[in-house]
Amino acid sequence: MSIISALPSESGPSARLLFRLLLAVDIQGYSARSPRMQLQAQQDLLEAMEVAATEVELDRGQWLQQVSGDGELAVLPADADIVTVIGTFAPTLERVLAEMNRRDARDPRLRVRLAFHHGALIMGRPASLGPAGDAPVVVSRLLDARPLRQYLTSHPERRVALIVSEQVYREVVCSGFCSLPPSNFRFVRTTIKGMMYQGYIYDPDRKNGAGEGEIVTR
Repeated sequence: MSIISALPSESGPSARLLFRLLLAVDIQGYSARSPRMQLQAQQDLLEAMEVAATEVELDRGQWLQQVSGDGELAVLPADADIVTVIGTFAPTLERVLAEMNRRDARDPRLRVRLAFHHGALIMGRPASLGPAGDAPVVVSRLLDARPLRQYLTSHPERRVALIVSEQVYREVVCSGFCSLPPSNFRFVRTTIKGMMYQGYIYDPDRKNGAGEGEIVTR
């Protein structure tokens, strides 16, 4: 079941085509947790997202959030500084989760997959179950891509596995204004439900530059 917190300025009677930055996040291994542990993971993720957003001066109250038990899809407001969000939110969330895991010493640790995309979507009252259009689909598919899941599995030291869409990589990461170096990203292609999606996975230990990745079918 999804819960939508609509922004007042974007909840009019008519559907509108907009261009926004979208964020999607998902908890690793959520279904394997007991019901009590699932609730704790939800609370911890909410706290971590709030703290990380506050530290990079983002107002979570201005995000349209479509939430599920193990994560959320968020549409950021039109005036969100995309360079700041892409460059600082994921590293800040990584640090916040590391601090929470050390503080609470819970097992399993809270680790997440995180995806960003900027594109077209439809919002307004007719979109009663959440934002419609290509952008929400793209960010959700990237979040669910097998290479991103594999990255988190093969890097147990990481708390956040970040993927950005090809558009975000080329227009934001490679702009020279983003604090995340393009050379720390690895290109991947994945086919999900017969459609091809392309993105770049952030790997802070990568030194050889962004190159071609594997094609994965799911």
